[in-house]
Amino acid sequence: MNSRLLEEYHILNTIIEQDKRVSSFKYALLRGTIDICQQKSHLELEKDGRIWYPLGLLVEKWIFYFYPIFDSEFFIPQLNGEKELKEDSKNISFRKPLTEIIDYYRMKGGISVFYSDYQKGSVPDELQLTLRDLIKKIRWAIIDGPFQHLGYSHYGSYYSVFNWDQLRLMLPKNPVSPEYMILYCGKFSISFEIDQLFKYFGSFILGEGSILNKWADFTVQISKTQGLGINREQILGILNTSPDTGREQVTVVTKVYDVMIQDNGSIPCVWSGFSLKSWKDIHIDHMLPFSIWKNNDLWNLMPTKNSINSKKSDGVPAPDFIIKRQDVICWYWKRLAEAYSDMFHQEIIASLTGARTTGQQDWIQPAFSGLVEKSRYLIDIRGYPAWIL
Repeated sequence: MNSRLLEEYHILNTIIEQDKRVSSFKYALLRGTIDICQQKSHLELEKDGRIWYPLGLLVEKWIFYFYPIFDSEFFIPQLNGEKELKEDSKNISFRKPLTEIIDYYRMKGGISVFYSDYQKGSVPDELQLTLRDLIKKIRWAIIDGPFQHLGYSHYGSYYSVFNWDQLRLMLPKNPVSPEYMILYCGKFSISFEIDQLFKYFGSFILGEGSILNKWADFTVQISKTQGLGINREQILGILNTSPDTGREQVTVVTKVYDVMIQDNGSIPCVWSGFSLKSWKDIHIDHMLPFSIWKNNDLWNLMPTKNSINSKKSDGVPAPDFIIKRQDVICWYWKRLAEAYSDMFHQEIIASLTGARTTGQQDWIQPAFSGLVEKSRYLIDIRGYPAWIL
């Protein structure tokens, strides 16, 4: 670690320890920003020594961080003095609209179904107003809370670590989707050094003894003041809850690949080129391993020969090897895009290209370049070994 990054790491630790702890928001902010720096570099813009990202990415992260907390069978405060929803109690501003969404989806499949609807831009019309209200309230909670106060204990000034573009929020009445969040919520910025720190060492900062554990400890502490018997292990389990769309997404791509087998007699293994004629020989592989990247998007799910998939396991395919297999990967992508256009393009925009590539006819090369860059990041920066066949 060079001296500048070491200094930033020391400052960050000081801020985490010394800033006032009124709510869990600073932990949610740091967790979300680390995820964004590591996974959404295709959306970053550099200007005047600062790195800018869509603020809607943070809003999206918060929705899915707080969903399982608010959905818990027992009340979990996230603000000092917060009590169960009562008119006379001090509550997080966005708890009510998020709880309305949780209640709607509770008997429909919960967080995973909500996430799937959101990804496809198909959240029911009757929830769109509530969802836009939720977006506004979370966005302002971020701006007026941890954006403003994080780092004050060290720098003695507001907005010293995070800043934003001062955009007046005007949310259109379009269906909310990942692209919507990228386009309409403004931008936020951090220094180049903090961005590099999060890209290189964010996984360690999030890990044992750091942000998630401190979030859990804070929650247990404020719960005790209300006589709530919540333990650390319960909170850590809830904080690690995420939408599970794997089975649904695998079913979607399997249907497409099955039609391709019927039409062509066989399809090629994405990594070896071996002809695949029967599902007993086929496994659906995450090109970027799910254990590392946590991504079930259609573009990431490719047909492979069982034995090849076993060899690959959780390996990250080398950039040069991905480039070697470009024709096959893009052939599958085109078929997926034809079969599930809206879903596929929403996922490509959110995960690989960003909203800057809006023409659906010109998406292939930017998307493929994005895949190669994700592989390069995981190998060169995160340190995962490169896999080739």
